[in-house]
Amino acid sequence: MQFFIFVRCKPGSTTRVGQAMVAKRLPEVQEVHSISGEWDLMVRAIVRARGVEADFESNVMEALLADQWEHVERTQTIIGYRVFNPDDSFVE
Repeated sequence: MQFFIFVRCKPGSTTRVGQAMVAKRLPEVQEVHSISGEWDLMVRAIVRARGVEADFESNVMEALLADQWEHVERTQTIIGYRVFNPDDSFVE
């Protein structure tokens, strides 16, 4: 299952938070992106075990942002259920 984590950092903290997340080398974290708009960072994480949605926040999020919460204003996590690619659909 894929999780997309959006992080809004306190002003001037985006690089620090992003680098700290990457340095942890958590096996669940696939990518960390700096983005523009309402959020500063987007993290794509994959958890392969079933039934872990409830544990995701307490385990992966805490490990990912440990020692960085003081630099974070807000987070939002979205669960991705399916990946669509061109071979999945028929277009006329």
